[in-house]
Amino acid sequence: MPRPSAHPIPRPKRLSALGRGLAAAQLLKETLTIVLLGVPLLLAQPVLAPAAVPGLVLYLFRWVVVLGRIPRRAAARIWVFTLLDELWGLSLYLHAYDAPTARQLRYLKWSVGLGLFFTLAALAEIAYRRYRERRGLRRALLGAALR
Repeated sequence: MPRPSAHPIPRPKRLSALGRGLAAAQLLKETLTIVLLGVPLLLAQPVLAPAAVPGLVLYLFRWVVVLGRIPRRAAARIWVFTLLDELWGLSLYLHAYDAPTARQLRYLKWSVGLGLFFTLAALAEIAYRRYRERRGLRRALLGAALR
């Protein structure tokens, strides 16, 4: 009969309310970007549809992040891929249209600017929480060693 372990397996760290809020803001921004920029681009050049698949997959993953049912480490990976997707989308959009309108460029500027802000803020928040937890652990270990 198995004995209960004295050291249970630790639960993975979850996202904070701020992290979920940043994911929700990014999700709202992505929804507007799809409607205002993505659909018109795909209507003009349907051959670019496969290039939108990574962004749509990240869009679905962001729903999981917003609900908070994902470990922090996995959320950090999603945010790194989001950063790459923002830069990929900027490059794709600027090279796909021969002459984007001023309105499209304004939407693109806002979309990429907000996307980069939310992404970098979420990565910084995750890094800060990890730093704080490690610092607290070091202090606890140091205090135990001094006793």
